[in-house]
Parts: sequence; C-alpha cells; structure tokens
Amino acid sequence: MRRWLPFLILLLGACDAAGPGFRGIPGIEREYDGSSFTLRRNGDVVEAIRTSPEWLPRFPDVSAKAAHLAHMETGCDPVWVDGDESMMRVGLKCEGRKAPKRPRKRRTIFCEIGDLWQSGESISGYMTCG
Repeated sequence: MRRWLPFLILLLGACDAAGPGFRGIPGIEREYDGSSFTLRRNGDVVEAIRTSPEWLPRFPDVSAKAAHLAHMETGCDPVWVDGDESMMRVGLKCEGRKAPKRPRKRRTIFCEIGDLWQSGESISGYMTCG
C-alpha cells in the first residue's frame, strides 16, 4: 500500500470532475502563470478547477489566476470569485447584464463532544454545538 500512496495522491490531486450545475458541460483546459485549470461555463458563471499540484496555494493568488482565465476565455468581466484554492466559481458581468448574485455562504456548526461512557453495548455522551 505504501508504494501506491504517492501515485494515489497525485491521481486525486489532478481530479477535475464537474461540480453541481456543471455536469455534462465539457471542460476547457487552460494554463496561466504556472497554474493549470479546467474551466466550465454555465451562463454567467464559470467553474474553475485547479488541476496543477501546488504547495500551500493561497486563495487570493489562485482566484486571481482563475478570474483572469475566465475573462480571457469569455471576454466578460469577473465580478466575484467564490470557493477554495482547488475549486472556484467566477461570477461574470457580460454584455451589459448584471453579474449573478454571489452564492450565500454555508453556515458551519462546530460541535464539541463531551464525556462518553459505555453501558453494556451502547456508548452515551453529550455534544455541545454553537
């Protein structure tokens, strides 16, 4: 297993499967400033998936590259970029139309698991979320 681990990491690191709303849309591979992306356009939103391995990429740097490629590919002005360092969505302002609204951020709930105890075959405890 150990000798297959680096290969598996590289294989998964270059995955560019389309996200929700972009399935069935063919991807266009582009490279800019040392980063490779697969771009898919659905209306005025472009999905940009970074396919190049990079050591600790920063979102501002990667998103600027994705926005630049979306502009070069579509001719539309990027208004917002949302997502993370590996998969982003770019909202475009095209042909006098307003850019689509930026997706709302998902709320994340953090929970802390308290004391656990075992009674027979079951485990009980409590969780505090906030």
